Order: sequence, then C-alpha cells, then structure tokens
Amino acid sequence: MSSVTDSVLMSQRQIDSLRRSGHDTGHAEFAERMVRALNDGLRVLEALPRDDVFWRGWANDRATIHKLDALAEERLRHDPSDRTARWTLVALALAFGANDGGLSLLGPEIAADPTVVADALVIADWVGQQIGLDLTDELREACSWADRDALESLARAEGGDAARAALRVLAPRAPLPGRD
Repeated sequence: MSSVTDSVLMSQRQIDSLRRSGHDTGHAEFAERMVRALNDGLRVLEALPRDDVFWRGWANDRATIHKLDALAEERLRHDPSDRTARWTLVALALAFGANDGGLSLLGPEIAADPTVVADALVIADWVGQQIGLDLTDELREACSWADRDALESLARAEGGDAARAALRVLAPRAPLPGRD
C-alpha cells in the first residue's frame, strides 16, 4: 500500500465526517470537494522529503492530520496564495467542527474569484445546521473581500443567487429606531 493511501486511510474518519455532514446539510457536492481538498493536502504532506526541516521535532515522519494542519498553516503563512493549503485548512475546519467552518480563510479566495461567495454561503449554512451558530458577521467579513462591481455583475447573471445573497449580507444595516 502506498504512503498516500495509508494517509488517506488514516484520515478516513475525517473524510467520513465530511461526507456525512455534507449529506446531512444538503451540501454533498461541496463535501466531496472538501474531501478532495483534504486528500490533496495529504498528498503534499506525503511528498515532502523526510529530510525537510518541517519534519524536525516530530516523533516520526508519518503523515497525520495534526501534521497536515501544521504544514498547511505554515505553507499559507509563507504563501498566502497557496490554494491547496487554504482549502486543506477549510476542509479540516469543517471535518473537526470549527466554529467558523474555515470561513475566516476565504476572504483572499473571494477577492481572487468572487464566485467563491457561493462556497462561503455553503459553509455558513453548514455550520448553522451542524453547530447552530449564526455566521452572518463572519460571512459579511469574508464577502467584503469581493469586488463589489464583480458581485453585482454576477448577481445580474443567470444563476447569480449566491452573489445576490452576498450583496444582501453586505448591505449596510439600517440603524435601530432611537439609536444614532
């Protein structure tokens, strides 16, 4: 059995958790994308030469979810455009039930591609259903990275539901009566 296969089997609980949660929340397709992101991250970890400085200080050189998280965080710190690292962290956040589901990581992705607001909406819905948290503020922050004109253009296009929802989230809140 290859070491990548070993890593995938090692993370089967996380993969099963992602799939189950995706099914339960009505986001099975997105869950499969997160499974692919997790597997992509595991492949990067497995491909890292064992004499790389990353492996120093670990008890062994086997790929684990904890090491995957550490590597993805390190890679993202060094290269904020590392999509594999970013989506690996989002997948881990969803798999482990993080309170924001990785939503806080999506701002730069949304800035580069406003269609990613659809993913942000899925994550907010997923966390709302699974954990019961309202991520409106986190969603607003992530969507604020988008170019407003690009969002408005997407909202006018067929299938622009996610962009329209993002624009509603970004709309300024009306002041409460009797408040300045």
